[in-house]
Amino acid sequence: MERDIDKPDRDEVEVIIYLRNCKITGKMFLPPGGRVSDFVNSPVRQFIPVTDAVIDSITDDKWKYSVKFLNLNKNEIVTIFPKEAFISADKREEKTPS
Repeated sequence: MERDIDKPDRDEVEVIIYLRNCKITGKMFLPPGGRVSDFVNSPVRQFIPVTDAVIDSITDDKWKYSVKFLNLNKNEIVTIFPKEAFISADKREEKTPS
């Protein structure tokens, strides 16, 4: 049986990843039934492959990149979660001291 390279024996999961200065949205491929946390916390891998990634600046310096593939050093991750877990976000106004 020949395996289709474009359809690996893995579950495709859309993820949102925050680093210190940027937000990455993209896809990870996990073992069937696997969890993002188990994949990231595995002591076997130092880098996490992310496909169809969009990298957005979250600092004052605005920039944006799109790449088909990136290999992310997991030491740089501030937080990571499946996109399906996302509920909502609000932009908060800075309050000036009275």
